Amino acid sequence: MRQAFAFALLLGLAACASYDARQHADVLQTALHDDQTCRQQGAKFPDDRYLSCRLQLQDDRLHQDWLNLQLMRQSQEQPNVVPAPYTPREFYRPLDPAHFVCNLVTEEDKRDYILCDETDEPQKP
Repeated sequence: MRQAFAFALLLGLAACASYDARQHADVLQTALHDDQTCRQQGAKFPDDRYLSCRLQLQDDRLHQDWLNLQLMRQSQEQPNVVPAPYTPREFYRPLDPAHFVCNLVTEEDKRDYILCDETDEPQKP
């Protein structure tokens, strides 16, 4: 019994670690793609033009995810004979440029990545 529990626990931990590693790899791949896209437009890190480009790319992805979520919610709702009362809908909140930062990070593979994200603290001037 203990061996089965220990095996299940190890299997669960391995699955979590694998998922986390895959998610991190996806973040790095997206950062590389966004970096290439912005460089092709003539922007270079850490210029404001580069930050605006990365902000726009990330915001477009988040907005598309939000739209997909709205569509999934609509498809789950069954039409009623009587219309439902108005229920407030969630609104999309675009990324705030004042809180959007990019940092140069060197990963374990000795490659440099420029990772960008929205933070709680305002961007430093």
